[in-house]
Amino acid sequence: MWGSGARGGTGPTTAYPRVRALLAAEHHAPEETHARPAVKSLVSGLLVAGRTTTELRGLAARVGVLA
Repeated sequence: MWGSGARGGTGPTTAYPRVRALLAAEHHAPEETHARPAVKSLVSGLLVAGRTTTELRGLAARVGVLA
């Protein structure tokens, strides 16, 4: 549900809007966002796709992608 709107390309120009969408979803439903395998997969893909941000690394830690 929440993670599906952030799918698509993961290049440097498309990653930031996806991170913002995921952060918005997390703000509204953190328990839902953190529990969904699709969100974890998307965050993992964004991490390996290129440049990361502090926000993305924080989100990755909260959803359990970074240890």
